[in-house]
Amino acid sequence: MEEALTALLLGHAPLTALVGQRVHWLRQPAGVAAFPYVNLQIAGGDRSYHMKGETGLRKTRVQADVWGENYTSSKAVMRAFEDVLSGYSGAILGVKIQGAFMEQPRDLTDETTGAERQLFRLTVDTEISWHLET
Repeated sequence: MEEALTALLLGHAPLTALVGQRVHWLRQPAGVAAFPYVNLQIAGGDRSYHMKGETGLRKTRVQADVWGENYTSSKAVMRAFEDVLSGYSGAILGVKIQGAFMEQPRDLTDETTGAERQLFRLTVDTEISWHLET
């Protein structure tokens, strides 16, 4: 699912116009220092079962953190992220996403070491119901 979600996001021109290819899982690679960017991480999830075992349906909570040097650019990235993913359903890279639902948006800030500069972090959780295509 992680690869499919990344491909979906990087296939959305308004988002890539703002972040280029800077959509990563867990943390931004050390060699990439440009802002803004999007970090994704799994924040929970469930699998569906019946009496004969797993059904194949999964619900995964993905936390997206948008990092930027100012609030305006961070907000533009978050809006583009929500535009592509909120309410999305479809298939990509062998993964059928039945629905993606945004929850708990938060605006945060983060001072870097020594208060060298202020970074802006906008975060949202997305509950994604999905299964592998058969």
